[in-house]
Amino acid sequence: MITVGLDFGTHQTKVCIEDKQGAETHYKFQRFRNLSGQLMYTLPSVIYIDEDRKLHYGYVPKETKCTVVRYFKQAVFRNYDSPGMKLWEAAFYTIWYLAYILFDLEKEYGQTFSIQMGAPTDSGRLNDAKAIAVSLIASAYHLVEEVFRNDKDKFLNCDFESLVELTKVVRYSEQVKKDCALLVFPEAYACLKPMVGRGKVSTGMSLIIDIGGGTTDISFFTIEDGQPQVYDFFSVDKGLNFLTGIDAKSPSTPPSCWIIEQRAKALHTEILRLCINLDERLKVEFKSQTNLDVRRLRDALKNRPLIYTGGGSTFKDLLYPYNEFKELHTISFDNWKSKLFDDDELFKNSSLCPVLSTAYGLAISVATDEISKKPFRDVFELCRGAKEESKKKFGEALGGFDYGTDWDAWK
Repeated sequence: MITVGLDFGTHQTKVCIEDKQGAETHYKFQRFRNLSGQLMYTLPSVIYIDEDRKLHYGYVPKETKCTVVRYFKQAVFRNYDSPGMKLWEAAFYTIWYLAYILFDLEKEYGQTFSIQMGAPTDSGRLNDAKAIAVSLIASAYHLVEEVFRNDKDKFLNCDFESLVELTKVVRYSEQVKKDCALLVFPEAYACLKPMVGRGKVSTGMSLIIDIGGGTTDISFFTIEDGQPQVYDFFSVDKGLNFLTGIDAKSPSTPPSCWIIEQRAKALHTEILRLCINLDERLKVEFKSQTNLDVRRLRDALKNRPLIYTGGGSTFKDLLYPYNEFKELHTISFDNWKSKLFDDDELFKNSSLCPVLSTAYGLAISVATDEISKKPFRDVFELCRGAKEESKKKFGEALGGFDYGTDWDAWK
């Protein structure tokens, strides 16, 4: 059984393969050949159109007269026209780019694999993001299998106008989703799975912040029964392209590697606002559901873990603590290196890990993409109605648990 973890990124795309052979499970990352012939772990999310109006994908020659198109992923998931790109253009570029990847996957694995894909979204827009992702993948499959009959060379020899004529946008339906064997997850949730599965995240209330190319995605979660239990997730429309001053308004401009200080402060301010709101919501629920001293909530939130991932996590100046989430972590190979990977070369470059972690998490096969986002008020379900015992000293109530250690204290 083959499961493809597809991390379709604003700047670059990563693909991880889970191969279950009997009782054994192995993982490997799809490699993409650059212009020098080297095999790379990432494929730039870039399309360039040459003078003959033919499209090329991934690696752009430095000296070439062509039109370079970037940020189509960001534009299509916004689901409206942007100053630099119309929505229909973003959708077509995305379909063609995904088709380019599907040609290689079907050549190697036939039609026997399923795809698990990430999407930038908050909890209020998850269903919309799923519908967009399904439509894009289904449309790409239609090109690969029905239009070009798995002939990648014929696809690459088509010019822009011909591709526009041949491309059919497949509308979302549950049946289409089932036919595509596609599951869709919030991007900030996906990279939690390998860490939690290996016991790398302590129990209790935690945050994960995924600073990607186009968005910064945040999840508030606990660990329950050995699995991440998400209570809310958010998506901030500011990623590395914003932080470097390269917005979707200029889709042909290559990204800079310099973080603009004022823009980093703007992102910090927006995340801080979300965390302050989260803190207030926790306080309201705690007070309404228990008769415990509010200081117990403060104890439970002392120095909680905040996990950074994504390409932005390689910039140390972006790694802020927020409120009581002060125990900072970045995803490293030590978090998920194991015998499940056969590629020794992979572990020679530690900076790759936060970039590849979402694809790895997406590749871990599951039966459904129905994320059981529990109601926010259920964070305190195990101590509803609890009262302080006035005759005991503070800290001795309810058996004298230390509420500052971890989630088990609430139990």
